[in-house]
Amino acid sequence: MNENTSHTGSTPFRPTGDDSTGYDPTTGTFHREFDIDSETVLSAVVETVGAVTNRDPTAMTALYEMVDPEALGALLRSTRDRPIEISFSYERCQVTVSNDGRVVVEPPTN
Repeated sequence: MNENTSHTGSTPFRPTGDDSTGYDPTTGTFHREFDIDSETVLSAVVETVGAVTNRDPTAMTALYEMVDPEALGALLRSTRDRPIEISFSYERCQVTVSNDGRVVVEPPTN
């Protein structure tokens, strides 16, 4: 992790809001759960990346400049009979969202 990352070692960070957020020291990734039936995937991505990079989400690049948020939400909600994972880069982090309601964020390496 770099000096801009506020989370080091295996110390989990506190959940924000009602969703569950945590750090997996084995994989070095941060995880957050969200309600797939609502629009919370967008806020889950932005809030988790903000926490990982120690940045105010309002100061980050708008998510819609990286991915189409409506298409992302629609794709995740389109099927539940098979697992779907969508990965993209956002704020130098690798982000993976899945239709089982998980956001996984790999922090920047440098």
